[in-house]
Parts: sequence; C-alpha cells; structure tokens
Amino acid sequence: MTEPLQSGTSDTVDLAIDSLGAQGDGIGRYEGAQVFVPYTLPGDRVRVRLQVKGNNAFTGRLIDVLAPAANRVVPPCPVFTQCGGCAMQHMALADYGAWKKAQVAATLATRGLALPAETHFVGTAPGGRRRAVFAAHKDKDQVVLGFHAAMSHEIVPLDDCLLLTPALRASLPHLRSLAAVALHNKQKADIQVTETLTGLDVLVQSADNLAEARRQSLISVAREADFARVSWAHGKAQPEPIVMARVPQMRFADITVDLPIGAFLQPSVEGEAALVAAVLAGVGKAKRIADLYGGCGTFSFPMARKARILSVDSAKPAVAALIAAVNRAQLSGRVEGLARDLDQSPLPPGDLKPFDAVVFDPPRAGAEMQTRMLAKSIVKRVVAVSCNPASFARDARLLLDAGFEFKELTLLDQFLWSAHAELVAVFTRK
Repeated sequence: MTEPLQSGTSDTVDLAIDSLGAQGDGIGRYEGAQVFVPYTLPGDRVRVRLQVKGNNAFTGRLIDVLAPAANRVVPPCPVFTQCGGCAMQHMALADYGAWKKAQVAATLATRGLALPAETHFVGTAPGGRRRAVFAAHKDKDQVVLGFHAAMSHEIVPLDDCLLLTPALRASLPHLRSLAAVALHNKQKADIQVTETLTGLDVLVQSADNLAEARRQSLISVAREADFARVSWAHGKAQPEPIVMARVPQMRFADITVDLPIGAFLQPSVEGEAALVAAVLAGVGKAKRIADLYGGCGTFSFPMARKARILSVDSAKPAVAALIAAVNRAQLSGRVEGLARDLDQSPLPPGDLKPFDAVVFDPPRAGAEMQTRMLAKSIVKRVVAVSCNPASFARDARLLLDAGFEFKELTLLDQFLWSAHAELVAVFTRK
C-alpha cells in the first residue's frame, strides 16, 4: 500500500474518475480520500500529481489521460487547461448540458426544492460574448494580456478566444497596445470591454491612476483602434472618461439607452434574448410591474410594450440613463425609474400592493431582504432572475414558505463551458 502523503508533499498516482464535482472537477479516490482533478470526466483513467488539500481530500494535477471516458471530446481551444476561463470543453455538449441541469437540481435540493415539471434548458453558441474582463500586467516594458489561470494570479496570454464576438477578438492587439502605453512597469489592471451599438466601450481598472505623461499616448492608441470610449478607474474613485469618440449605446426592445461607464449588461445578445423571452412569458398579462434591480432597462423596456413599469436599482447612473431614454422616447407614464438600495431598503409590502407582478434580477448575493418583503405582500406573481443557484434557492424557499408555487424554470447556459448557470423562475400564489 502507498504511504499516505504528508501536508505539502506530492506524488504521482493513477486514478479512476467516478463522478463530477460542483465546479466540474472530476473526483476519484486515493487511500480512501477524495481527489479533485480538473479537466477529467467520470470513466476516465488518469495519471495525476497529488497535492494535499486538507480535510481528508487531495487536489490532482492532470498529467495524462490513460484511458478516456466515452464522452470525452477534443477541446477546441489550444489553451484549454491553462486558461481558467473554461472548465468543461472536454465534455460532449449533450452530457455537459445534462450535468449543468443536474448541478442546479442538486443545489435547489439543499433547500428542499425540486425542478418544476416545466423546466427548460437553453444553450448558447460560442462566439457571442460581447462583454469580457481581461487581466493585464506590465513588467520590463512587456505586457501580458489575457485571462487568469484557474485558481491563480498568473495571466495566460491570449491571442484569440472562441467565446468572444469577432469585434472583441479583433480588439486584443489594440488592448495590448493600450496597456503598453498606459501602464508603468509592475502595474496591473483589469480591462473591461463591452461591444455596443456604437463601438467598443473600454474601462481600465487599476490600483493606480493614469499617469499624466501617459495620457496622450493612451488617447492615440484609442483613436487608432476606433474605440467608442475609454475610461479609467483607480481604487474607489469614480471612473474618468479619457476618450469619448461616441457615446456607447445599447437598444432594449426598440429603446436606445446611453450606457454609463461600467454599466451592467448581459454578456451576450443571444443570452439576453433568452432571458427577456422567459421574463415576458413569466409576467403574463400583468399590467403593472415592478422591475427590481432593473439596471438600464434590459427587462423594463420590453415589458413596457404591454405594461406600466417601475424600474428600481441602486446604481444611480443606470437609473439616470433609463430615465433619459424614457424621456427621449416619450414613455413618461409607462416607465418610471427609482434609485434605491433594495438590499438595505427593500420595497415594503405596502409599496408593492399596486403591482400585478414583480421581476427581480439581483447580483450573485441574491435578494433576501426584498424577497422577505415579497413574501409578506399580496403580489400574486413573481419572476426571479438569478446568476447564482445557491442564493436563488434561499430566496425561492422564502417564497414557497409564504404560499407561492414554483411553476416554471428556465436554465440558461450563457457562460459556455463553465459551471455557471443562470435561472428564470416563475412563482405564483396558490
């Protein structure tokens, strides 16, 4: 029998993988302990280098696949297993979709919830990601730009990415040039890029401000790349627009909205369309709807075609952008915007009384305080949009305990080849 590993040591062993973990890691066993091995599948026999993880478990670095599982496929990306952006390119798509659905079901089960009979899975295709955040680091006058390796601060350089839209893929050399002139040696930055109707909107976020001596060089690169806008944010300071060739704009339904710097946007057109369709179906024939955590109007404007909308969000620039779009489109009386922190000051039951339906789309932490108010209200229909099945399950449990029924669920795979899932759920009072 092999001697057990001591903390901090490693060894090479052959393992059979028999299951998948929540993040997509294959799980095998060594000396009775679990071994979590990224980029493996149930049915694989693999050679791994073990590292003690603690709590009677190990991590394993994949060295070789000795015998592949039947559903293992050739990953399409040349830097798969190096870049931390994707975890599941090695799994056949049909099985990948079933696994993702099973993971959501397992998460809901922790709160005593079952998938409703009407559960739909919607996939998205590669090449549609219109928003991405790249990591950049300059050292010895050389810039590395890409995504972080899994569980690491190391940046994997990217010349291309199958997930991105053609415009974002084409922007990579320009972003590298922008980082080269804007950053000083040893400086790191995150560069958020969003494809809009009027061009690419770029936000550089760094611990340091943009040096005045580098400003003109950044402007020159931005103009050569024809970026719509380039902004800079450091620390907790408000972002500063450095270049504004055109106002970045998006269209929700038929309403054009000027995007604030760093505004939230669904990462793909295809994914946004699926979410909007599920929300519209979920609110049914409601004539008065509260759109909570409404942002710039992703759901508000499509719903405004058939209902009166109150859109509430804590981000004042987003609410201001929505109100400006409402005024331009002469929708006053159809859409109202309200800036309010729903986590600290949720709408109480009395304020919710006029609404036939409520839609909420919170950040990953969920909407616990607001859901507690909904549970006490007389609202008959709630449509919950979530990017985190765990916080969704907690909030859904509150609604069910208050007498709601879990009627319908749409699972959206907007972050292809990852463990991430987005949900649209419909709840109605019994």
